[in-house]
Amino acid sequence: MKTSVKLGGLIAAALIATSGASFAAPVNPYVVSSSNQVVMDPFGLCWRTNFWTPALAEAQGLDGDGCKCDKDVLSAGACASKGIPAPVVKAGKVSLAADTLFDFDRATLKAEGQAMLDELVSRMAGMDVEVILATGYTDRLGKDEYNQKLSEARAKAVKDYLAMKGVAADRIQAEGRGAADPVVNCPNPSAKGEIKSFRALVDCLAPNRRAAIEVIGTRAM
Repeated sequence: MKTSVKLGGLIAAALIATSGASFAAPVNPYVVSSSNQVVMDPFGLCWRTNFWTPALAEAQGLDGDGCKCDKDVLSAGACASKGIPAPVVKAGKVSLAADTLFDFDRATLKAEGQAMLDELVSRMAGMDVEVILATGYTDRLGKDEYNQKLSEARAKAVKDYLAMKGVAADRIQAEGRGAADPVVNCPNPSAKGEIKSFRALVDCLAPNRRAAIEVIGTRAM
């Protein structure tokens, strides 16, 4: 096993006096020359000072003299590259059409809606999830009180399904916002207008009937 040479106080002083060696820093446990290079013996072993300890050698870090001279006697991993921390990415927000998740005027998830949420859960695998915000919306048709309750029921249906799929329920917040924050504004039907029937108005307002699901967390790239 390779072992650096440790000097006694008198020998270290004599070497410093005759070679012009000096300490690069007060805590450097190796004898260094005036050119700041570790002094070695004819066998290629580094000269240690009389206060050398493994802790001081390790304290110099991966690029220090300790890893150059005494790597084989330092603690495991002391001279191993720690690497660059993996970058993280923030999760995002998705908006799903309510008509895809639910039948019109209903709050029971359709098979198609369940499949979409299954895909979302799959993409969350390996994420450090802080919170999931599930927000339900309706269009403006109908009474405000009814729309509020419908939006809340839809948001709760999303939360319950995600929890059933293994997502921690206490990380999911469900909220209904009724007809708030419309994506599109559609005029009432009129004979001369672009929208001529109630059915056409329902179709036009479809983007407003939605569930927004925001996943807040991080993932290592």
